Amino acid sequence: MFYLTAAVTVALAATALNLLLTFGVIRKLRVHDAKLAGRGAVVQDATLAAGTAVPPVTATTLEGGTVSSVRSGASQLVGFFSVGCGACDERIPEFIAYQQRTGVAAFAVVVTDADDSGPYVARLSTHVDVVVERERGPLATAFGVTSFPALCLVDSAGVVVAGGNAFPELPEFVPA
Repeated sequence: MFYLTAAVTVALAATALNLLLTFGVIRKLRVHDAKLAGRGAVVQDATLAAGTAVPPVTATTLEGGTVSSVRSGASQLVGFFSVGCGACDERIPEFIAYQQRTGVAAFAVVVTDADDSGPYVARLSTHVDVVVERERGPLATAFGVTSFPALCLVDSAGVVVAGGNAFPELPEFVPA
C-alpha cells in the first residue's frame, strides 16, 4: 500500500510541476508576443523600394539579345524566378498574364546555381526575353532582390514604381 501511495504522490507532483512549467512558458510567450506587437512587423521588401533608381546593368538573353535594368523611354516589368521555388513556379503564369494584359515591356531572370533552368526557360521564353544568372548575379544585385519570386515595375526613367513577391503588390499598370 505504501508503494501505491508513493507512486500516486510522485505522479501528482510530476503533473503539478509539468502544469506549472507549461503555464510559465505560455506566460513568457505572451510577453514576447506583446513586445513584438509593440514594435510592428518588420517587412523586408523583395526588391528595391518604390522611388529608388535602379543602377544600370545590362545582360545577354538566351537568344543573344541584350536587356538592361533601365529601359530608356519605356517602362518595364522584371521578374526574378529561382529554380526549385514553388511560389516562383506558381507566379510564372501570373507574370506572363500581367505582361500581356498591360502590354508593358518585360524580361525574366531565372536564378539558379545549377544547370537545371530548362523548365522555367521553356515556359518564359515564348513570351519574354530570358536571362539566366547565378544567385546574387548582376541583375539580382542591381534590383536588390532578397527573396523569390521577385517582381519589379520600373518606369521609363529607371525608377522603381512598385515591387514585391506577388502581383497584388503591383499596380494595374498601363504604359504611356
